[in-house]
Amino acid sequence: MTDREIFKKKIKSNIDKFGYHVTLVTSTTEPRYAYTIGLYQQFHLELVFAGGIFFMKDQVLTIFETIVNELTNNRDVSKVCVHDLGIFSLSKVDKSWSELMLLGVYDFFDINDFNAIQVCPDNNHYTLDIPDLSRKFEPSTESVWKWLKDDWKYPISKDITVVTNLDALKGKAITEVMRWEEDEFEMFAGAGPEVEREDIRVVPLATLLGIDESIHEVLKLKVGKGIWREDRDSLWNDWS
Repeated sequence: MTDREIFKKKIKSNIDKFGYHVTLVTSTTEPRYAYTIGLYQQFHLELVFAGGIFFMKDQVLTIFETIVNELTNNRDVSKVCVHDLGIFSLSKVDKSWSELMLLGVYDFFDINDFNAIQVCPDNNHYTLDIPDLSRKFEPSTESVWKWLKDDWKYPISKDITVVTNLDALKGKAITEVMRWEEDEFEMFAGAGPEVEREDIRVVPLATLLGIDESIHEVLKLKVGKGIWREDRDSLWNDWS
């Protein structure tokens, strides 16, 4: 049995047990995203949660589960409240996105089209890795997600991960940067030592380059070196 056959067997098993399967996709360039396979049979749609790194994996699964339960009672629902996690809106995904992201649905059901629905958190839980999937995908306007189509262009490995904080992912200026390893940076909005543990996230370097164009100076950093600045409009300084 091939890997593909084993994977499809696992999907079918989860659909038989739970009504759907969840695929979690991680990449060295795009933000994490998750989508369902199997809801098509009952609701003629699939759900996708793109970005939203505020939420951990188990929380994303809870969000999906709550929405599926709500859909069972009301197929026209547009917003769902998930206890302790906020309110999530549902909107139709443009096919240009689903063709790039939800490949497992097309493959499993051997179909050419289906309704994909984006799950988007409320403003209190919103991070800038979340795209608007209702608009046609255009790499030139998707600074965070353009790598779904574009080739990596920077003179640095695309496999680099960054330890950062939610403030940076919500759009506050990154003011402290340190390159500890060849493939690992720390980038914080505010003072790194003051960041609460629950606010720390690990994301691809590409995500932060897409969120904040003013950090391109970090591409020149050598291992063991760091830079800092007062705010987004200030010049970078070397750590002494």
